[in-house]
This record gives sequence, structure tokens and C-alpha cells, in this order.
Amino acid sequence: MKAKTFENLIRKVVREEIDYALRREIKTLKEDLRDELKPTIVEHTERQVEVPEEAKSSLREKIMGTQPIKKQNYTSNSSLNDLLNETAQGDTNTQTTMASANDPFKSGGILPTDTMPSSMQNVVNRDYRGLMKAIDKKKGK
Repeated sequence: MKAKTFENLIRKVVREEIDYALRREIKTLKEDLRDELKPTIVEHTERQVEVPEEAKSSLREKIMGTQPIKKQNYTSNSSLNDLLNETAQGDTNTQTTMASANDPFKSGGILPTDTMPSSMQNVVNRDYRGLMKAIDKKKGK
């Protein structure tokens, strides 16, 4: 074999080996890069703690009081009546008064103004009759 042919053959073999090695390395680098960029999903589990019955009942007593709530008969429908009684048991304000149909905005109670700021007292205690008359006059009533 001539030296020139032998040199070209060695160059060709080296070139093929370098191409093969580079392809293999590039492939592994791409796989590593894909693995690094892949989002990892981590699941968190919540741990539930059992609350003892004594704690539940004591908290209920603190909020609702110790006196039992008597069932009232609101309607003749037993299902609706049970639901209304359950709703009534959840209310901490047991001294509520129903609004009358004639004056639904009247609370029936006296609004304590001694703890309010003076600007709020002026708003609450103001006589609005003149303003309401002017509104009625403007509406044409």
C-alpha cells in the first residue's frame, strides 16, 4: 500500500470513530438535559388529627352555652321544621327578634351611641324627616 492511501484510510477511520463518539456523547448530554428540565411532581400528604370528643363538646358549650335548645314548631312540614331547628341551633344569638312586615328596617332595639365616635353619633341621631320629604317631593309623591 502506498503511504498516501494508508494515510487517507487512517483519516477516514479516525473521522468515523470521532463522529460515532461525538454522537454518543451528544445523545447522553441531551438525555441528561431533558431529565434536568423535566418538572418534578412532589405530592404532599396532609395529616389529619383527630379532635377528642371532650374538646368538641367543650368548644360547643363555650360558643352555644350549656342550656339545651328546645325544638320549636315553625311549620307543619316536618322536614322543613327539622331543617329550621338545625339552623336555629347554629345561631349563637338566641335573643333575636323577627322584623315586622310593616317596618322591616326597624330593629326594635335602642342603638347604643355612647361608644361611637361623635361623627357617627351625628349620623345615627340625625333627623332625616326633612330629607325624606324632599326626596318624596322630587319623586312627585
